[in-house]
Amino acid sequence: MWHYVVFLAVFFLVLTPVLFLVLGSFSTASLPTDFSLATMGVFNYVEVYGDPATYALLTNTVIYVAGSVVLAISLATLLAWLVERTNVPLKVVIYAGVPMEMAMPGMLQAMAWVLLFSPRIGFINVVLMKTFGLSEAPVNIYSLGGMIFIEGTSLVSTAFLMLVPLFRNMDPTLEEAAAVSGASPSSVARKVTLRLLAPALVAVTIYQAISALERFEIPGILGLPRGIYLFSTKIYSLVHSATFPPPYGQANALAMVYIAIALIGMYFYYRVIRRSERFAVVTGKGYRPRLIDLGRWRYPALALVFLYLSVAIGLPFFTLLYASFLPYLQTPSWEAFQLMTLKNYQMLSRSDGAAIALKNTVIVVFVSATATVLFSFAISMVVVRSKFWGRRLLDQLAFVPHPLPGMVIALAWVWVFLKLDFLPIYGTIWSICIAFLVSFMAYGTRMMNAAILQIHRDLEEAAYTSGARPWRTMVRIFFPLMMPAFAGLWIWVALLAARVAGTPLMLAEGQNNMVLSILIWQMWDTGNIGGVAAIGTLLILALMVLTVVIRFVAFQRQASPVGGR
Repeated sequence: MWHYVVFLAVFFLVLTPVLFLVLGSFSTASLPTDFSLATMGVFNYVEVYGDPATYALLTNTVIYVAGSVVLAISLATLLAWLVERTNVPLKVVIYAGVPMEMAMPGMLQAMAWVLLFSPRIGFINVVLMKTFGLSEAPVNIYSLGGMIFIEGTSLVSTAFLMLVPLFRNMDPTLEEAAAVSGASPSSVARKVTLRLLAPALVAVTIYQAISALERFEIPGILGLPRGIYLFSTKIYSLVHSATFPPPYGQANALAMVYIAIALIGMYFYYRVIRRSERFAVVTGKGYRPRLIDLGRWRYPALALVFLYLSVAIGLPFFTLLYASFLPYLQTPSWEAFQLMTLKNYQMLSRSDGAAIALKNTVIVVFVSATATVLFSFAISMVVVRSKFWGRRLLDQLAFVPHPLPGMVIALAWVWVFLKLDFLPIYGTIWSICIAFLVSFMAYGTRMMNAAILQIHRDLEEAAYTSGARPWRTMVRIFFPLMMPAFAGLWIWVALLAARVAGTPLMLAEGQNNMVLSILIWQMWDTGNIGGVAAIGTLLILALMVLTVVIRFVAFQRQASPVGGR
């Protein structure tokens, strides 16, 4: 019976919002609550795709995504190659440092770079103008190039974590054979290494492209003030339009581009992995990876790594830390350091809005992470351990949200919650939790599938033979062995739920349903930079602790087997 409950729950959570999203794109009703079959038409598509501005929007989005992904994959591949295939010094520091970027929410990164390179108030721009007598700022962070730079550096850590195991498991014999045959290092890299990594690089590139496509925070901070729209920011601006009612149907029509891109990307991905056996790099033959001696380039390579860490983590964090102690924003100087105060932190401690946002954020993070772990585990138990007739379909349904950006999922749930108005969920923190659960479910089920497959059935059969009931087998055998997977997934979801701003901004309404990301957005919008810096500094420090914990859990899982033969 519980198999059907899980199946129907996944069916509702995945297909209902997608169905409403598609139907809503054809609706000419003023509000989702007025939607009916009688309001169906193609007006929204004519209005949206007949507007030349939409194609400028498409151009901006393509340039933004392509530039960000190229920068991220290039840096991540270089970093992964350095730590796994070369003798670069301080590898432990690199392993620990690069993932720390995950503790930097994109919105706070963008805000920090505004403080550094805003044409009007940017610290570095002001210093350069005074030093060289320039009439205008040399760098304008409010540009497509600025958005690409920040987004690209923010995507490196995830790509790095994906690529490191690939370089670690690659048998160097193939590269050595090519080198012995007279191939130059560049030819070996191009014709052997990169081709062997092709399926994985395609997967990482598609994942990163979808991540860049859905990001709202960086384009929202840097693009919206200058009218540089991407699909994510345009959808947000339509839903939060000053006109009433907002053009929900047009926002849905724009969101169809996301779905089309996701389907096309997944199609090419599956075409590549169908021939994945041609790219096998781990065999039964033993091997020991040969490290490449960088010679005199060892320390320049290390300097390049620290340059990335400084730009991606150090500079934004210390900029926010510096601004958090200032009574008002000013360029770093001896006089500025003398004026430093705890006023911004004291203001936060006395703010009712900050207290409400903190409480709601804790609730959203805890509920989203716990629900994702439990629901993903239930789905994976049906898929891996049962003989339920629909287990393959269930596995595919759970994976559907993976290529769909969080902004699109949030927009879809706006239609569901407004149409099903007998459920008082719209505008509350519970709507955010549901959207997060659907967004993170695909990754959660993949992680749980792998963990459950590692637990051999003999352990359960031995418990049953000894007279243990199913619930006792679950408590005494399954849960202890699954605990590293539970902990890793819980912390991963908590980290993302605390970072993401687009979904809460789309779904939450009212001061009582505010979370920290919304509070930071509103404080920045009203010019309270000191408050933003203070709350941002505290949030980053908390996320850094979570990042360290998730890395520790990951290492523990690698160090100890889960069970089985």
